This record gives sequence, structure tokens and C-alpha cells, in this order.
Amino acid sequence: MNGDINQRVKNYVYGGGRYLGLCAGAYYASSDIAFEVGTPMEVKGPRELGFYPGQCRGTMYPGFVYNSNKGARAVHIHIGNQQQNTIAMFYNGGGFFVNPEQYPEVTVVATYSNNKDDDEKTTTTTAAAAAAVVMCKVGNGLALLSAVHPEYDVTTTPGLEEADNSEQLIAILKESRVSCLDFLRKQFSFLGLNVTPNNTISDMTATSLQLTPIYLCGMTRALTDTITSNLLELAKGRVIKDASNQFYLTPWSDNNNNDKNNKDDEDILLNDLNAKWEKLSVSNTTAALDNTNDTISLMIHHPSSTITEQEKAQYPSSTMTPFFDIGAYFSSLKQHRTKEWGGGNWYHFGNAMLYSEVITSTQTVLDKNYSFSQAFPSGRGRNSWVSQSGALQFSLEVRHSLQLSHAPVVFIQYIIALAVVESIRSRPGYEQVPLRLKWPNDIYADVPGQGLKKVGGLLVNSSFVSNEFLLIIGCGINLSNSQPTVSINDVISEHNPSLARLTPEDVLAGILVTFERFYNQFCEEGMGSWFLDIYYKRWLHSDKLVTLTTHDNVRARIIGITTDYGMLEVVNADNSNQRYVLQPDGNSFDMLKGLIIKKS
Repeated sequence: MNGDINQRVKNYVYGGGRYLGLCAGAYYASSDIAFEVGTPMEVKGPRELGFYPGQCRGTMYPGFVYNSNKGARAVHIHIGNQQQNTIAMFYNGGGFFVNPEQYPEVTVVATYSNNKDDDEKTTTTTAAAAAAVVMCKVGNGLALLSAVHPEYDVTTTPGLEEADNSEQLIAILKESRVSCLDFLRKQFSFLGLNVTPNNTISDMTATSLQLTPIYLCGMTRALTDTITSNLLELAKGRVIKDASNQFYLTPWSDNNNNDKNNKDDEDILLNDLNAKWEKLSVSNTTAALDNTNDTISLMIHHPSSTITEQEKAQYPSSTMTPFFDIGAYFSSLKQHRTKEWGGGNWYHFGNAMLYSEVITSTQTVLDKNYSFSQAFPSGRGRNSWVSQSGALQFSLEVRHSLQLSHAPVVFIQYIIALAVVESIRSRPGYEQVPLRLKWPNDIYADVPGQGLKKVGGLLVNSSFVSNEFLLIIGCGINLSNSQPTVSINDVISEHNPSLARLTPEDVLAGILVTFERFYNQFCEEGMGSWFLDIYYKRWLHSDKLVTLTTHDNVRARIIGITTDYGMLEVVNADNSNQRYVLQPDGNSFDMLKGLIIKKS
């Protein structure tokens, strides 16, 4: 980074930007480094950024090992001048800032403590009051440099068992987690960032990592019965052990009690599974089952046999899914289908749903557990993972036959992207809402006065078995959260305040119906003008000039995407006879710089 890159960073900060340096990032932003001098790990000498005008010297505590947590520990940090205000923070190889009192542009935010609970003496000759965190005034900007890690969440950090007294370390840092987040909140606020209130952070810390059940829902009882039967066939003792996860199967009913028709021995089994489930969380990456360590398990709640209405949609009461109204989703799905040709009676994408408030990852659960995913019909969705409030995130399972050779599978990422945008812009009154597509699979809003802001993205994972592609389409859009940039509902309100803000239930239903319409026509006709005319109308790139860094920085003009394999097609800006095609999986489009670069 020496030279031009460092100068860009310096210019940004001096011009009013903010820099956050944690551990190595704090060493690097100091004018001079003295790291493990006299040892094989020695790093020393001047550094170009120089946000801290003096030297950062380390390590503060012995035992650091590269690419390891062997030397990790919990150290106590005094905040400001209040010696009684002490927080335990994660430490692994950080230094201290030498003689900060000599520099008027430096404020000491926190110092190391010689707390008796710190399990090693420091390697420095000055332990008490050595600066651990500093705030540096840099021109018109600020740099927050921390030799310790207040951001670390030990419940999700792998490899901590390598550390000495790892159980004690984890216990100490779990207890101080809320205080560390509060410390970060205050420092980020001082940097001028918008931060969540203190009580929000505390609530999030207490609850967000607890896994919640996955509810099996369906448009009809017959559908959920079929899926439940498929799952039970895979199970042994109501447990499915697949390649990446274990799944516990338990029934739910309207009163959230187990099926009263279960036999006594099954009641005992369910009680045992429920007890094991209570011990699981997102951070608990292994679970004990039958005295063996297995990958984290998930609980599937399916409708109980006491529910008898065959044509009624099957889903738990809204009190069990307070953040997503599944009943409203199924109603919206039916309503959107009535607008399709023939009433859309044969549409089925979205008829079956797995819903969870907190899950490890929808993409992993579906993509890495083939037997489990085969129990569901094509077009199943929605699963949600831990995400910001106001986001709509789901995974959709689609099986695409190899026999559809005229409909190459690569185009499905384009189809789902257009379905997201078109499902909103095709609504009466919403036609001019400035949602656009960025090749190959991002969704942007063209915000007046702010330019282009990303509001969504897609990911398609595929596997090939038995002459068909099993596709897991992951989609995430910022529907209602105004932070950190802008939401789709914000864009709608700014465009026309009289338009109603959209609900996640209705948006999801609209996306699935629009996608199914496009997909059905794609399977019948292949790729053609019926799709590309709409796609080009919505994308950002027609006739744009770009630089192909993969082809000796040739300047080229974007033509479109090829109808055979969905590659981006461009021609030399100076020679229209010279044509280039670029694969979406191997290239990235930096539209702010007009570059097409090879992904690393």
C-alpha cells in the first residue's frame, strides 16, 4: 500500500474522513512501529499514514502467535480518566501508544490496567496507564486507533480453545460484551456516525443469537402433509442427519402444544428433543446428540394431525411469528396470481414455506443438505436469517431440468433480479419508482441528489444431480430500513408521498409471482426479446463506456448480454468489429469507475 494507495487514504482522512484501526490497523496507522523487536517476528520502522504521530510498540502481553488465538486473552481497560470504569476486552498481539501526552492532537480514550485478573504481566516496562485506545485529530478528519478488540464477539469467534484458560477468557468476555458494545457506540458517535441507542444494543446482545424454530407452512393441508411425510421418511427417531445439519422434527398446533394423539413414547422422544433444542444457539456451532459431536441442529415445526381443514393454508398463529404475517403473505400470493393469465391457478412457487426468525444461513441449510432439500417441491421459500430490521431476505429452491437446453440455467439470476424490480415497478402508480438493475445481480435505487444506492442483491448456488440443476436463489432487499443508506420504501415515499409503503409479505408474494411468470415463459421459449427488452429498460448499462482491465485496458461500449450463455457483450469503442464477451461469474462491474475487472 506504500505510495499512491496510502496517499489516497491520507487525503480522505485529512479531508474530513474517518479511519478506524483495530490492532494491526492501529499499528499501521502510527508514524512508527516497533513490534516484537529482537525476535523472529520483528517488524519496525516508519509508516506512511502517520495518523498517530508517535510510535506504536508491542506486543503488550507475551505469547502472540500469527494466525492463531494461542496468545489471546481478556485484558482490562480503563476508560478515560475514571479508574473505576474498567472493561474487559479481547486482546491478541496489540501494542500501546508511546508518549501520547506529547501530541496535542491526540486524546487518550483508554489505558491498560494492571488488574489482578489479567493473567500475565505485560512485556513492557510501563504497564499501568499505557495508552490502549487513542483518538487522533487528522486535518479535518479523525482516526480512532485501538490496540484491543472491543468489537470481538467470543461466542462467534472460532479457535478460542487454543488460548490458555479459554473457558475463563470466554466467560469474562461474555460478561463484558454489552459494555464493549456501549464503548464502541460512544466512540462511533464521537466520530460522527449514526448509532443505535444503547438499549437496542443490549437487547440485541441478549436475544439475537438464540435460534428459533423453523415453521413448515403451506397453501393447503395436503401440501404440508406431503412434505411432512417426506421429512419423516428421512428421519430416524424424528431426527434427520444430513451432510451439514441435523433437523429435529416436531409438530405444532394452534395452541403450540404437541399433538395430543402422539403415543407416550413419542411424547418422551419429543420432550427429549425439545430439551436439547433449548441448549442450541447460533453461536453454539456443535451440538451433542447421542453422545457425539455433530454440526448445529435446527428444529422443524410441522402442522400437527389435529388440524383437519384440508384447503386452509397451514401456518402458526401470528403470535409465534410476530415479525412476518404468514397469513397475509398467502393472501397476497393468491391476490397477485389472480392478475395473471387464466387467474394463475397453476402457479405454485411459494406455496410451501419454511419460516424462521433466526437461522444460521438459508443458503447453507438448503445448499449443503441435499436430502433435506429434496423433501420440498420446487419453488419453496421463504427462510430468513439474522438481518437488520426492515430487510426482506429469503431463499428460493428451484429445480431446472437439463432437458431445457434452450433455456440455459445461467439466465435465472437475471430473471430473479428483474422479477424483484418489475414486481414493484409494474404496480399501478409505481411505474416510475427509480429502481434499476446492475449487471449481473444487484438492485440499485437512483436517489435524487444522492445518485445510485444499492438496495438489494442476489446469489444463486447450484448443484447438479439426476439430470437437473438444484438452484438455491438467495435474495436480500432493504425494504424499510433507512440506515445505513436508503430503503426501497424511502425511495417510494420520496418519489411520490401519496403512494403506500409496501409490506414484506406483499413484496415477497409479488416477487414470486413475477418470477414464476418469467420463468415459465423462459422454459417455454428460451431467452429472447420478450425478456431482454424489459431487462435493458431497467438496467443501468446500455451504451456505457467501460475499461476492460482484463484486456489491456481497452475502452469498450456495452451492447447487452448474449442470448446463448448470458455473458456481457461489449465492443471496442474505437473498432466496432472487435467484440468481447465476459462471464458474470468471473468478472465484477465497478460502475462508479467504469471498470470491468476480474474477480479475485
